[in-house]
Amino acid sequence: MDRTYLFVPPEERAEVQALGAHWDDESKCWYVDGGESLAEFSKWLPDDGADYEFCITSEQAYVAATTVACCQCREKIEVICIYCESGMVGDEPLERFTVSDIWAMDDALGRQLESWPFFRYVEEAGHFANHCPHCDAEQEDMYLHSEPDQPFFGIPRAPAGSIRVTALVGPVQLSGDESFEI
Repeated sequence: MDRTYLFVPPEERAEVQALGAHWDDESKCWYVDGGESLAEFSKWLPDDGADYEFCITSEQAYVAATTVACCQCREKIEVICIYCESGMVGDEPLERFTVSDIWAMDDALGRQLESWPFFRYVEEAGHFANHCPHCDAEQEDMYLHSEPDQPFFGIPRAPAGSIRVTALVGPVQLSGDESFEI
C-alpha cells in the first residue's frame, strides 16, 4: 500500500485526524493513503529531502526541570529538557545525555509532556522550546544546554535539588541534538 507519512506536532494530532489521516502504530507516524489528495495535509508534509525518522530512542528517559530567569522579562520560570540515562542515537549507544532542539517526537512522549504546556512547538523555527508563562518569550536551548554554567549542562553532577527529574513511562522516540560531557 502506498502511503505518504506526515510530520505532525503532538498538539495538532486531532486536527490531522479530523481531516482523515491515519495512525501507523508500528512507525508511530500519521499517514495519508496514496489515493487521497494531499492538499489538505500540505503543512504536515516533510520538506524535500527531510528525514523525520526518529534518531534517538531511550527506555531510561526523564523530564529534567529547573527554575531560571526568563531571557526577556526576567521573571522566574520553570524550563525542562529531556534527559536520558541511556539510549541509542542512531546505532550508537550513549549514556547520560540531554536532547536539545527537538524537532520531532512520538505521540507517547508528546502526551507525557502535556504536563508542561510551556514547552511547545515553534513552527517558524521547526523545533520545540520552553516559553515564558508571563511574556511568552521563547527560551532558546542554546542558553540552557551548551555551557558549564547553564542549567542542563552536566545534569548528573548538578547540585542536589537544583534539577527535578520525572521519569517518562515506556520507551521514547525523538529527534534532536544530543549533548553530553566528554
